[in-house]
Amino acid sequence: MKPRVHKSWQPNHLLLVGFAIIIFLGSVLLSLPFAHNEGIHLPYVDALFISTSAVCVTGLVTVDVAQTFTLFGRTVIALLIVLGGLGFASIVISFSLLFRMNIGISQRSFIKEAYNLSSLKGTLMIVRSVVVAAILFQGIGTCIEYFIFRTSYGPLDALGHAVFNSISAFNNAGFDLMGKYRSLTEYRNNIAMNLTTALLIILGGSGFFVLADIARNRRWAKLAMHTRIVVLMNAILILFGMVFFVLSDHLDWLSAFFQSVSARTAGFNTVDIASLSQASLMILMILMFIGASPGSTGGGIKTTTTFALFLSLGSLMFRREPAAFKRKVGSESILKAFQVLLLSLLLVFVGSLLILTVEGDHFPFMAVLFETVSAFATVGLSTGITPTLSLLSKLVLICIMFAGRVGPITIATSLKAKPSSLTHVEEQVFIG
Repeated sequence: MKPRVHKSWQPNHLLLVGFAIIIFLGSVLLSLPFAHNEGIHLPYVDALFISTSAVCVTGLVTVDVAQTFTLFGRTVIALLIVLGGLGFASIVISFSLLFRMNIGISQRSFIKEAYNLSSLKGTLMIVRSVVVAAILFQGIGTCIEYFIFRTSYGPLDALGHAVFNSISAFNNAGFDLMGKYRSLTEYRNNIAMNLTTALLIILGGSGFFVLADIARNRRWAKLAMHTRIVVLMNAILILFGMVFFVLSDHLDWLSAFFQSVSARTAGFNTVDIASLSQASLMILMILMFIGASPGSTGGGIKTTTTFALFLSLGSLMFRREPAAFKRKVGSESILKAFQVLLLSLLLVFVGSLLILTVEGDHFPFMAVLFETVSAFATVGLSTGITPTLSLLSKLVLICIMFAGRVGPITIATSLKAKPSSLTHVEEQVFIG
C-alpha cells in the first residue's frame, strides 16, 4: 500500500525530487575511486558540485574536468548532462512510451510543469520532439566536430571530444575536456567549430516546442506566437551582444558572435572572460540572466518572459493593450513574468550577499555577482573564482544552480500551503 502522502504530491514536487535524486546518484558515482585519475583526491562537495552543474546543465566547475576524471567519470558527467537537458519528466515519459505504458493526466501534468506549458494539449508530442531532436542534432554535431578534433587528436580521442562537446553544446551545459579551464579558446579562429557549436546552442536553447513548430509549419505566417517571439528575441539578443562586444572590447566578429550566443546559458568561451571590460561583463550578465526559451535545455528568466515584460512596459508608456503579432498577451502571463523576474532577482541578490558575507573581501563584487548570475541562469561562464571558493560558497552556488534549473516559480509553488477559505475586503495601495 502506497504512503498516503504521495497522493498529495504535485508535479512540481516530483520534479524537484527527481532532479535531486539524479544529482545525488551522480555525486556518488563521481566520488568513486575509479572515476578519478591516479593521484587525484576529490572531496565529496566537489563531486556534488560537478553533479549539480551537469544535471542543471550549467558548466561551472570547481576542478579541472579533463585532468580530474577518468573515462568513466567523464561518461557519467555526459550522461548527467543528457538527463538534465532532456529533463527528468521526459526521461520518465520516454520509458513509459517505450514500454507501452498508459500515460494518464498526472503524467501529462508532470510534462506540463517541466516544460512550462500552458495546457495539457500536445504534451506527448513535446516528449517525442525532445527525444528525436536531441538524438538528431547531437548526432550531426558529433559527425562535424569529429573531423575538427581529428586534426589534433587520434581517432578515439577525437570521437570522445566530439561526442562530449556536442552533448554539452546542445544541452547548453558548457562543459569541455580541453583542460586547464581553457574551454574553446584554442578554437577561437576555427569557423567550423564556432558555427557548429553556436548552432547547437541556439537549437537546444530555443525550446523543443519551437523546433517542432518550425519543422511542421515552415512559414513565418503559420508559426505560433510563442515561436515568433523566441525567434525574434534570439535574433535581437545575439545581434545586440555581438555588436556591443565588438565596440566595447574590439573583439573580432566571429568571437563576438560566439560569445553572444554562448552567454545565453551555454557557458563556452573562446576569449578569456576575466580579461573583458566591466561593461562587457555587465552585458554578459544581462544576456545570461535573460537566458534561453521555455521548454529548452537552457536557464535564465527566458526570452518570452523578457518579451512580456517589455510589452507590458510599452503598454504603460503608450497607453495601449499589450499585443504583438496581432495577438494580445493575457494579464496572467504578464503577472507571471513579473513574478519570475522578482523571484529571480531575489535569488541572485541573496546568493551574492551570502557569498560576499562568507568570502569577505577576497573577491571583487563584480566577480561574485557574475558567478551567481551564471549559476542561476545555468550558464557556466566564469571569471575564474569558482574553484577557489570556500565550502559554504560552493553549497550556495549548488542551491542556486538547482533553483535556476527547475525554476523559481516551481520552487515557490511547491512551498505553497493549502488555499485559505477566507476572503478579504479589497483596498487600493498607492504604487510608485
